[in-house]
Amino acid sequence: MDNKDIFNKDGYCIVKSAISNELRDFVTQYALFDEMQDFFPEGTILTPDAIGVPAAHSKYCDPAMESMFLILQSVVEKNTGLTLYPTYSYFRVYRKGDSLKKHTDRKACEISSTICFNYSYDDNTYNWPIFIDNNPVTLSPGDLAIYKGCDLYHWREEFTPPDEDDWQVQAFFHFVDANGPYAEWKYDKRNSIGDVENPLAVKQ
Repeated sequence: MDNKDIFNKDGYCIVKSAISNELRDFVTQYALFDEMQDFFPEGTILTPDAIGVPAAHSKYCDPAMESMFLILQSVVEKNTGLTLYPTYSYFRVYRKGDSLKKHTDRKACEISSTICFNYSYDDNTYNWPIFIDNNPVTLSPGDLAIYKGCDLYHWREEFTPPDEDDWQVQAFFHFVDANGPYAEWKYDKRNSIGDVENPLAVKQ
């Protein structure tokens, strides 16, 4: 059974090593530097929807993450069998004590994906799964989970790594079916991907 069949059957699938190690490590360092500088350009939207991790450094439609759509769109289309429109990206640097409450996503996240860029802890002794439809899914650096964000509940329990300074860099890339009921949410109703200003999206 290939990933398209798994996705259609279960509502989610996993793509191992979805990006190169070089790109994975570059984006990890980028996100950690961004957190260190606490950098938010004018017009940045910090909380595009009701689901948030207030303590975590995060950003809606960061230019580096938006650029990842150019790589990941074809990966997600191949593994779902769908023609997709990108809607928005979002990244977080999780730290000890963070969690993600159980939820489903808004319409712009019909087909959601999340990639683990990297983490600092020893995965032989600790792992931190994302739960998708009650199933714990552990992602290694570079792995991508694709899931039906509007249909399947997903969440994370509290992040409790061994070291107080441990971290995990995670990003979300959301899509809608170009031939589906939410196609109007293309680009999250922005002018294009890469455009950070979208007050409409946060009010839905």
